[in-house]
Amino acid sequence: MNLHPSISVIMSVYNGEKYLKQAVDSILKQTFAEFEFIIIEDASTDRTLEILEHYASQDTRIIIIKKEKNKGHQGFIENLNIGLKNAKGKYIARMDADDISELDRFEKQIDFLQKNKNIFMVGSDIQFIDKNGANLKSLPAYKNNEEIQKNMFKNISMFHPVIFFRNNKKIFYREKMYYCEDYDLYFRLMTENYKFANIPESLLKYRILTDSISRKDNKLTRWLFVEKARTFFLEQQKNGKDSYETFESENILNILKLDHHNDTQDLLFAAKISLKYQDYDSLNIILTKAKKYFPNDNKFNVFRWYLKTPKFILPYITKLTLR
Repeated sequence: MNLHPSISVIMSVYNGEKYLKQAVDSILKQTFAEFEFIIIEDASTDRTLEILEHYASQDTRIIIIKKEKNKGHQGFIENLNIGLKNAKGKYIARMDADDISELDRFEKQIDFLQKNKNIFMVGSDIQFIDKNGANLKSLPAYKNNEEIQKNMFKNISMFHPVIFFRNNKKIFYREKMYYCEDYDLYFRLMTENYKFANIPESLLKYRILTDSISRKDNKLTRWLFVEKARTFFLEQQKNGKDSYETFESENILNILKLDHHNDTQDLLFAAKISLKYQDYDSLNIILTKAKKYFPNDNKFNVFRWYLKTPKFILPYITKLTLR
């Protein structure tokens, strides 16, 4: 084992046996070979651990960290931080267990950062593939720091599975930011004046799966966390700090459960976001919940009016209202 590797590759895996070999092979066969491969095995119930242990017996660059209990997406963020804490490399490379890195990915990314000392993190375009590995479409990324940061608030501008950055031992993911831990990280880096770039070619094949962790839960729940990340960013810009420490993520996770009590602000926030993304079924649940806990609160009346509006004109009115 190299005690001073150039790169620390961090990958979390849970029940990944179907695509794991392709992912691992795409790392072990990189043209730039001076790395350690830190794999957090998240208490899988399939053959994932067996496959990893076979690889580890043949390649000392692989370091397996075994978890005793799977915690879902919360555990995924925790695993990324475990990887960062244990990383010895000068650079960090992210990898997911169902994706495929191009074999010259590390060579191109490390060369880029060595030539561009002012850039902290570099990504690339990505190529979408289906469950069988067939190409779907390519997704281009904004290339320079100005474009990336200018567009970050509207759309995520760094693709998480292909990021590659300098290991300054200060970087960590905030564990209450479910489904958007990467988005929250980019915003925090922006407030600290870190710079980004993307290489103008696809260095990773990103597999689209309907049963991935990030796709199992309600879409509104995911969007609420994304909007919360944006809120924290605006707070940082205005006040130099945000309200993350007092943020209770459970309130978002349970926003659509009628037996979970949310305060008025939680429900108004959720109603606004459900309207923004035209999720009228979720809006109906939120208003039912508001009527149960706050029957006399008139702040929800405007949202009730929307649900009485004919659905074929609702999207147009919503856009005008939220503009």
